[in-house]
Amino acid sequence: MTANIEVLRRFENFAGFSDGELAEIADLCREESYEEGESLFVEGETAELMFLVVQGEFSLEKAVRLGRSGSDRWATVDIVGSDRVAGWSSIIPPHSYTSTGVCVEPSRVLALNGQELRKFLARHPASGLVFMDAIASTISSRLRNSTTTLTYFLSVIAHELKSPIAAVENYLQVMLGGFTGELTEKQRRMLERSVLRISDLRSLISDILDLARMRPEQIQSDFEWFDPAETIAQAIEDVRLSASQKGVEIQVDEPPELQQIVGARRRLRQLFSNLLSNAVKFSPHEALIRLRAWDEPDQLVVEVLDTGPGIPADEQPFIFEDFYRGRNAEGLAGTGLGLSIVKKIVEAHDGEVWLESPYAKGQPGTKFTVTVPRNLATLDMKRRSRAAPEEEA
Repeated sequence: MTANIEVLRRFENFAGFSDGELAEIADLCREESYEEGESLFVEGETAELMFLVVQGEFSLEKAVRLGRSGSDRWATVDIVGSDRVAGWSSIIPPHSYTSTGVCVEPSRVLALNGQELRKFLARHPASGLVFMDAIASTISSRLRNSTTTLTYFLSVIAHELKSPIAAVENYLQVMLGGFTGELTEKQRRMLERSVLRISDLRSLISDILDLARMRPEQIQSDFEWFDPAETIAQAIEDVRLSASQKGVEIQVDEPPELQQIVGARRRLRQLFSNLLSNAVKFSPHEALIRLRAWDEPDQLVVEVLDTGPGIPADEQPFIFEDFYRGRNAEGLAGTGLGLSIVKKIVEAHDGEVWLESPYAKGQPGTKFTVTVPRNLATLDMKRRSRAAPEEEA
């Protein structure tokens, strides 16, 4: 036990603990050894033990799955070396491991019983605060590292993939334009379908990249005055080809003019494109999609209505979550990010988005409604607002 007390002093979590408290902790420990490739704990299992790494190191692996039907892939979240702690889920509800710990070299650890440790922390609240502060610092650091790594990884991959995809798309457009010779109707149909598949792939890459970039402050930095009618028209053009392939008509009901608003023009175009693309994807052949837009005194309102199969009531609470794909999406292309990106863009604009499915009694279909308030300010307006009190002083 004396040896374990000296080992415990090396860990930040026990800084300032008295000898008596360290002795209590030492009584809760048992020494274990693991070989390379062995697992200390497994993601999803009940967390009973916390591990203090005395010697060696192991990686924290997390299962990553795109969509409900995708296969699991393992991503390294962190490497835990000597004098570091893992398995904090053993002391925090719901007491389930959030990753899998795999030894990358022969390691020696002290395994702490989580339930007994919780009792110790309750008996010694001052030391418990020190212990939990260190755990919070570890988790915060791990989250920052994971976010930075993910953003960098996605940026590199997206850059490497976008260039060749754009080149292929440009060549196909040149051929469709007739610049390489006359096309038969069959050749044209095949080329148009190829362009659609390339466009789907480009959208998929953009969606995954946007997931890492879609932070409110980044979206708000692009706020400017613009004409929403022009942006809506551009969004319709974005989905025109995919709609024509299914014989789907997009009908626009809007007043002659819409008032200018403040917002991120590119992101709102993406929002409307995503809603229209979703409507086209789930609409039957030769269906009608309606888009309605109108001004209200304090907001812009836009609705997209389709006549697809609708969204089951039990799935509607989850439809805006990252990577969520409903039962109706089986067999269709996509990552399940389109509507989650819509939600993030709307929230960055302090707006609202909701769905009604069905929206007309006795008829199939889904209606999405988006509101964008008129009291938003551009970055320059905010700067002038902050500077005004200083000038008055």
